[in-house]
Amino acid sequence: PPPPRPRPPSPMLSRHDILDALIREIQITRHLVGKVPEGGMDFRPSEGQRTMLELLRYQSFCGLGGTYAMIDGGWDRYQALAAASAELGADDILPALDAQTAGLEEVFEGMTDEAFAGQEATSPRGEKMTLGKALLEHPVKWMTAYKLQLFLYCKLAGNEEIWTPNCWGGVDMERPSA
Repeated sequence: PPPPRPRPPSPMLSRHDILDALIREIQITRHLVGKVPEGGMDFRPSEGQRTMLELLRYQSFCGLGGTYAMIDGGWDRYQALAAASAELGADDILPALDAQTAGLEEVFEGMTDEAFAGQEATSPRGEKMTLGKALLEHPVKWMTAYKLQLFLYCKLAGNEEIWTPNCWGGVDMERPSA
């Protein structure tokens, strides 16, 4: 890894920015749930990959679970959320995403700026970093990456109507004429 850069006296991103980013990814995921083609929850691009429903189960907790893991320095609460998500059906996904949003809001409300900027966190690979950087590097990136995977699954499963604004903005937009 590159050598660490000197840190400014205060974080460039705040805990509120990270929370907003996580919630935005959940909102876009909610939008994309509505774009899953009929019968698409069982879609699996190839053997060994998650089904659409399995992917959504993971997305229903990975932001909150990853946040807990970075704060706790352990994976117990993450594992409990993972186990609970295994029971979710297709109709449970949107309420689970809402519960994740509420959980994130609660966690970030209780987090101090000092903890965000100075608490040490350990990445899944054992790297040490500030809590703020760990939240950006892990839960935010996980939510973003798996949202993109959901978008691609929807396209592969037959939804040819969605395009860039659906993925990155969580909105329907008419395509410009060619």
